Amino acid sequence: MLRRTLVLTAAAACAVAAVGIGLGSADAGTTSPRSAPAVTPAAASGVALETWLYPGSPGDTQCTAPSEYADNRVRGGALKPEYWSVTGKGKVTLETAASGLCNAYSAANVADLKAHSAYQYPTVSGMTTADVHALVSSSANRGSAVSQLTSLVVGADLSGVDVDLEDYWSWSSQDFANYKVFLSQLATSLHAQGKKLLVDAPAMTENASFYDYAAVSATGVDELEVMAYDEEFDTAPGARCLPITPLAWLKQVTQYAQSKVPDHSRLVIGLPSYGISAPDPCDLDNVTGNIQFSDMRQSPGFSSDPSTIAARRDPSSGEIRWVSGGTLYDYVDSTALNTKLAVLTSLGVTKVSVWSLGGGNPWFTG
Repeated sequence: MLRRTLVLTAAAACAVAAVGIGLGSADAGTTSPRSAPAVTPAAASGVALETWLYPGSPGDTQCTAPSEYADNRVRGGALKPEYWSVTGKGKVTLETAASGLCNAYSAANVADLKAHSAYQYPTVSGMTTADVHALVSSSANRGSAVSQLTSLVVGADLSGVDVDLEDYWSWSSQDFANYKVFLSQLATSLHAQGKKLLVDAPAMTENASFYDYAAVSATGVDELEVMAYDEEFDTAPGARCLPITPLAWLKQVTQYAQSKVPDHSRLVIGLPSYGISAPDPCDLDNVTGNIQFSDMRQSPGFSSDPSTIAARRDPSSGEIRWVSGGTLYDYVDSTALNTKLAVLTSLGVTKVSVWSLGGGNPWFTG
C-alpha cells in the first residue's frame, strides 16, 4: 500500500518513469544522461512508459528531473509533473516556477516537457483526507477545480490531467462517493475538450470498503494508475520491514487490478525507483520513504561493490537491503526494476509508470 502522507522526505508528491539510461546496479545514478538511450526491456517489450516528477526548492534532489528526461527516455511516452496541490479549504492551488519551485508550472517548463515526451499530464495532488474531503464534498469547490484544471491543460495544449488524491484508507463512504462525482465531472469536462483523465489508485489485492477500481474506472477515467509500492506499511508487528514491492505481492496487485479493469489498455501499473529506511524491527511510525538515490548512497553502510550488492539483494523483491546501526535500508536499483518489469510483462501489462524522476534514481537497463 502507498502511504505517502507518512513517508515523503521532500515536497508533496504524486504518486511514479519507466525507462533506463544504461545504469548498472552498482553505479545507478552516476552516469550522465545521453541524448539517445539504448533500447530497454520496457521499450523492447512494447510497454508504454510514463513517469512522475514533483516540485521542490532550488537544490532539492528532485530538481534534477529535467536533466534526466532530457535524454528522451520517455520521448514516446508521458511526463506527469505536479502542477497543483489541494489546500485544507478544498481549493486547488497552481504551483509555479515563478514562486521559486523547480518542476512547477511555467510556459518554459511546459515547452520543455513537450520537447521530451509525446504526452503531458500535470498532476493535482491532495495528500490528506481533510484536504480531499474539503474538495470533493463541496459542489462549489468541485466545480472550481474542474474549471481550473481544464482551463490550464486546454490553454497550454497538454494531454490531460492526472488526479492523485490520497489517504484513501481514512476516507468515509461519503468521501468516496463524492470523489467519484468529482472524477465524473472532470472526465466530462476534459473529454469535451479532447483531453484525458488519469487517476492514481492505491495498491490492493482484494475488495475493500474505501476504494473500488471498477467503480472509479466507470466514472470515465481513461487510465487507472495503480501505485504498486510501499508494501512495507503492511509489515506485521515486531517483524523486519517488508520490501517496498515484493514480487509475489506485485503479481497479486496486478492480477487483482486486471480482474477489476477488463480493458487492460486502461490500466497502468506503478513501480518504485527510490529507497526507504526504518528501525529494525519495523516501526511503522518511523519509516522514512521516498529517499532518492543521491541521498541513499550517503546512508551508513551503503556499498557500490558488486559482490556486496549481490549479497544484499533480496530474492523476494530484487531490492538491495541491509541493516546498519539498528536501521534497515532498502532501495530499488536497475536490476530490481528489470525484475519487477519482468513480472508485469509476464502478466500482459502494457503500461508502466515509475515513481519518480530526480535525484539520480535508477532506471531500467537493456
